[in-house]
Amino acid sequence: MKDFLLLSMISFLLLNCKNLLLLIIFLLFFTYYQFYTRRFSIPYIIFLIILYLFSFSNFCIRDNCVIETHENYVIASVNHQKVLIYTDEIYFENEEVIVEGESKPIEADSNFNLFNFQNYMSQKNIDRYYENAQIIKKNSIRRKMYEKIMMMDEAISSILLRIFYQFGEYDMIYSAGLHFSYLNQAFSQLFLGFCNMSFALGLSSLFVGLFGFLFPFKFALFRIISGNITKIIFKDRSYKDRLGLQYLLCMCFDPSCVFSLSFLIPYCLGLIYVFTNSKNRKKASYVFLIFLQFLKTSKCQPFSIFFFPFFQKLGAGMLVIALVQLFISFPLVQYAVMLVNPISQLFSSFVLHGSIPMWLIIFFLYLFFQMIHQQKSFMHSLVLLYIPLQSYFNPFYQVTMINVGQGDSILIQAPFHLNNILIDIPLNKEERVVEYLHSIGVYHIDTLIFTHQDSDHNGGKEAFLEQFKVYDVIEDHQDIESNLLSLISLNHSNHGDDNDDSLVYFSSIGKLDYCFMGDASKSVEKEIVMEYALECDVLKVGHHGSKTSTDPLFIQMFQPSYALISAGRNNRYGHPHEEVLDVLTKYNVKPFVTSLNGAITIKSFLNVHFIRTSSGEFDIMITE
Repeated sequence: MKDFLLLSMISFLLLNCKNLLLLIIFLLFFTYYQFYTRRFSIPYIIFLIILYLFSFSNFCIRDNCVIETHENYVIASVNHQKVLIYTDEIYFENEEVIVEGESKPIEADSNFNLFNFQNYMSQKNIDRYYENAQIIKKNSIRRKMYEKIMMMDEAISSILLRIFYQFGEYDMIYSAGLHFSYLNQAFSQLFLGFCNMSFALGLSSLFVGLFGFLFPFKFALFRIISGNITKIIFKDRSYKDRLGLQYLLCMCFDPSCVFSLSFLIPYCLGLIYVFTNSKNRKKASYVFLIFLQFLKTSKCQPFSIFFFPFFQKLGAGMLVIALVQLFISFPLVQYAVMLVNPISQLFSSFVLHGSIPMWLIIFFLYLFFQMIHQQKSFMHSLVLLYIPLQSYFNPFYQVTMINVGQGDSILIQAPFHLNNILIDIPLNKEERVVEYLHSIGVYHIDTLIFTHQDSDHNGGKEAFLEQFKVYDVIEDHQDIESNLLSLISLNHSNHGDDNDDSLVYFSSIGKLDYCFMGDASKSVEKEIVMEYALECDVLKVGHHGSKTSTDPLFIQMFQPSYALISAGRNNRYGHPHEEVLDVLTKYNVKPFVTSLNGAITIKSFLNVHFIRTSSGEFDIMITE
């Protein structure tokens, strides 16, 4: 095999092609390359086929034991199959697992642009979990180190858990294992003063491997050690070949690693080093890191990226201090954090938010390849600037039912960020609403409506107002006239019941008529039918699909084409009720339910309307 880097790049693309359409495109590209260059031999092709098939495997050699440690769960091997076990305690590799009953499918609320735990597990080929599982603690070095840390002062232990275990708040340096990478470089350079390169790399590998012996063995440690091994064994090969070999080993060790920052950041930076000259290398690295942070987290801390080498060294320094802290009583790591925190907060205080649609990913990559080939272009900078400002360029009227579980939260947007109206925020779901708003570049709400006082509609009010800019809050029955949007209040009577007193609104949004029912019951629906002669295209169904709402006469008179229902998965109320779904079916109304479809968004441009769900459903509606 002569071109290890090319093989690693093809392997990387292949492992990302679990989507059938992407796989077909990849195979066409591969066939074209093979036909015209003849650089790939039969062993290459066999290797790629085996690697691709292996990427779908859930098999584990070890059995009935923990194989990965995480803060709120562990990944275990049961009957040689990888499964998830939720736990409030911390367990470590090779501790025995005893399960009871049948496994269940992993489920998680899906929303546009936001982290989805179910998808994350699916990338690891894990789709089942056990509720009843007993894990027997083992008197290992890892267990003793953890217990030693937990006996320390709470402030110190929380810092050590973040550094050694990556528990707590997300941090790019620690999550990607880049503090280990810098420490490996530093120690190999130190040992070079006393021995040759191979021996220095071996000593450095032993030191880095010590962290995997004392604490959970993270993928980053394997990546670093495999890199050292390729340098020792293939020292006569070029940097390009060693880079390819290192990451081929990583992909063979764990094919799902291609989705992790611990793989993506060092591998892509390595490719940039190979394909760019020294003059353009730094700029290309910064541009790529900003893009990657937006892509993986829907936000970016640009100053942290610009000072990336500094933060990598800082992370490595904190790692050494944390290791020393294990053997002394003086709160060294706490004082170090007190000194470091003001600097970190200063650089991380400026945060840009925004998600990246597929078309923009393709366009950016095209521009990026132009840049690394030294073609002068400022377009990639404009693309990065577009991401946090995308709502200002959005030409659509848009209505989105955010998936908040058992509750309601609906965002109405006018084109070009001219008006944002939010209806309801449930208790304990305000963070999810804020994350979604930020991910689409919305930084203020013009009008915030609370339909009634139930906690699944109003409970997140105070927390949301503390962290998000809102110009106007509506909690009483009144018409709303706002820029490009107007909402007509349909429910004015005092019924003496909180649900029946819900604010009910009718609105024409982008040539579609909507009716938002809050939790109003059938009696209110009948009053509205008697008072107003209205029809709507989209109905937000009352009371999460409870049988107390959605009267057949109401549906018959309003004649909606689509129904939006916000309900939690496996909720104790049985929402949406079968009776309601039967009524909708009878009158040819297509329902979208957040518990089944995830978040739902409807985009309108002139007479064309695009309906999309976060679980992948898509529909088009054309009005006259």
